[in-house]
Amino acid sequence: MHKPKPIKPDVSVLSVEPKFIDKFWPLCDFMVAEALKYSGGSAEPKYIKELLKKDEAQMFLVFGSDEDELNQVFALFVTRIAALPNYSQLEAIICTGRKRHLWEDKIVNTVTKFAKLNGCKKLSFWVRPGWARVSKKWGWKAKHIQMEREV
Repeated sequence: MHKPKPIKPDVSVLSVEPKFIDKFWPLCDFMVAEALKYSGGSAEPKYIKELLKKDEAQMFLVFGSDEDELNQVFALFVTRIAALPNYSQLEAIICTGRKRHLWEDKIVNTVTKFAKLNGCKKLSFWVRPGWARVSKKWGWKAKHIQMEREV
């Protein structure tokens, strides 16, 4: 009997076109719902799905294998292009996942290329505090923080 070979970690980023949102949504719905909990309930997953289907937002899925699992979805990014008066910027409205060490560089490279291809001058992401520690390696600077309180 031979010993099984270990799985080699390998992940890819897939940009999901609007016409394929319904096909991929079962893999994403729970992740979008979980991420929206951290937004204070600002939207429901079905709202995000409609934005994606109307091409008003973009979805990037991170999938692949790690040492333990084959063919898993590890993360997703939902972005939108904001046309500001003087320039456009790519904004992340959802970033969620697990095992970030496997995919963080690939997702940053992918969305940076996407922003450039679409004429964006800046990337602007509202993210949870943990990203502040790792984002410096990509040249990010903390310019503001978001404070929040219900009235």
